[in-house]
Amino acid sequence: MIKGVYAHFVNLVPDSNRGIEKLEELFKVLSTYDFNFILPLAKDTRSRASYGSKLIEGKIYKNIDLLKETSRLGREYSIKVYPWVCVYSEGGAELGPILKRHADWAFKSIEGKVRGYICPSNTEARNYMIDVIREIIDNYEVDGISLDYVRTPGGLCYCENCRKKFAEEYGVDPLEIKYPSDLWYKWEEFHCENITAFVKQAGKLVRSRGLKLSAYVWTSTSRYVVAQDWPKWVRSGLLDFVIPTGYVYSLDLFKRLCIDALTIAKNIPAYICIGIKTSHGFLERPEDVVDYMRVAERVGLKGYVFFRLESLLPMINKLFGK
Repeated sequence: MIKGVYAHFVNLVPDSNRGIEKLEELFKVLSTYDFNFILPLAKDTRSRASYGSKLIEGKIYKNIDLLKETSRLGREYSIKVYPWVCVYSEGGAELGPILKRHADWAFKSIEGKVRGYICPSNTEARNYMIDVIREIIDNYEVDGISLDYVRTPGGLCYCENCRKKFAEEYGVDPLEIKYPSDLWYKWEEFHCENITAFVKQAGKLVRSRGLKLSAYVWTSTSRYVVAQDWPKWVRSGLLDFVIPTGYVYSLDLFKRLCIDALTIAKNIPAYICIGIKTSHGFLERPEDVVDYMRVAERVGLKGYVFFRLESLLPMINKLFGK
């Protein structure tokens, strides 16, 4: 089975030269247990970077370039490095710096509430995120890019830009659309297509360098919840592998997600994400995690990704027996 792990190093690696030593220790551990790839956080949900970005104002690390060291160690230990980029989230509950400077980029709910997320239909904002990806692959020896938060925060965006673009094409203000109706489904599709266009643009850039594009995705019905039509991304060949959510804490539900992933991702690898500790719940015992791994194997998936490294480390020896 292919093994990967998400890594937000802030609680594991100090922002100092000692941090570089600690990072090497972590790579030694992952190499010992035959991990194939790591997804180090490059841009978080609060508009902060873990590398020397000239585009992203906030910094997770100020004294070391974490992505530079991670890329170096990945080559040294033969572990693929796919920087983890939180795409549309720019502050989450609050507005991040980029949205404070560009208020028209922000996602707006039907109630008129502005969220700390980029509006998927805003071309200027989309190009900014493409530039972030370009900055990473131009300056670091990585093996690809892994997208996250490539979705809405929930529901659809009613900012002026979205409403104007939709009205120009369909002759109606989305605020006047009732659910269910043909226009409502076109309004949903409008958002799905804007997000898909970003994935396509990102993939074209990343693949032009001989690198791989992947994405963490919600369930197969997420297009109706967060405008994330990832089955279409898979069918259209926009991803090189996909990381479907496994953030459920019932083996029966997890098995269903594994089967869905296998059914949808026929032409590319699907590595189910096992959430050892997430906002949805946690797997307290190594035995529980092993049960999830066995389900993924029996269903026929080619691998799994653990979320995240700091939760994996205390049980890694019991999981892999070395």
